[in-house]
Amino acid sequence: MSRRGRLLIFLGLILAVMTTGVTYYILQQGAGPAPEVEIRTKPVLVALQPIKERADIPVEAVGTKEWPEDSVPASAFSNPADVMGKAAMVPILEGQIIRSDMLIDKERVVEEGSFAAFAIPEGKVAFAVPIDNIHSVAGAIQAGDFVDVLVTITFQVQRRTGVVTEEGEEIETVQALTTQLALQDVEVLRVGAWNVPPPTEEGEPAPQPQDFLTLLISQQDALVLKYARDDPNFNVDFALRGVEDHTIVSTESVTLQYILTRFNVTTPAPPPTIGP
Repeated sequence: MSRRGRLLIFLGLILAVMTTGVTYYILQQGAGPAPEVEIRTKPVLVALQPIKERADIPVEAVGTKEWPEDSVPASAFSNPADVMGKAAMVPILEGQIIRSDMLIDKERVVEEGSFAAFAIPEGKVAFAVPIDNIHSVAGAIQAGDFVDVLVTITFQVQRRTGVVTEEGEEIETVQALTTQLALQDVEVLRVGAWNVPPPTEEGEPAPQPQDFLTLLISQQDALVLKYARDDPNFNVDFALRGVEDHTIVSTESVTLQYILTRFNVTTPAPPPTIGP
């Protein structure tokens, strides 16, 4: 090959390399950076601390967090106000999304008569007592009210008659009543039975007899009410408190003598004896 031919080949190689480099540069400039994929998020409610089973949901235990939209459960909450007044049906871990199936609405518990144990605060028990209109402020007592428990006890006492026989002065047995305010500021959990009657054929809810009060009280007070319920010498009534009245008061037992003294009642003298 002549010198001229080799020179042409060399120049051709240089031109090819330059063309390749220019082409690569142009392509790189035109491509630009790869576009970023936008991840859509939405706020969800998560636990900021572990929440125990059956525990109330405190406001400081929950908060919102942005979460990928396509992985948010349909039953998730987004507003802390939506879980207030509810309790955890299962243990909830810190950072876990809070779903509706994890919680129970304590107000619905009372309304529907289900899962009653979730509505009982720590240190209290639910205790049912029978009532009628007279003993329940003519049916005015409702769930969430506070009542006082009034108890009247019937005693059998002996007293002298003033009649003297050969055996001595006659003694008779009479009934004596004492009334006292036994329990104060007791919360009413529910009025009526917990097993709600099924709907009628027309679809209307069956009328529910209001013949029970379920009260939230301590174990010791539950024993007091049980004794009063089982002993026929006890009679129990309920007094409804005002919506903002939680005052604990001291009262004096009321007897016949108390009424006579307080209201200055004079007992009548016995009728004169009429001779033969």
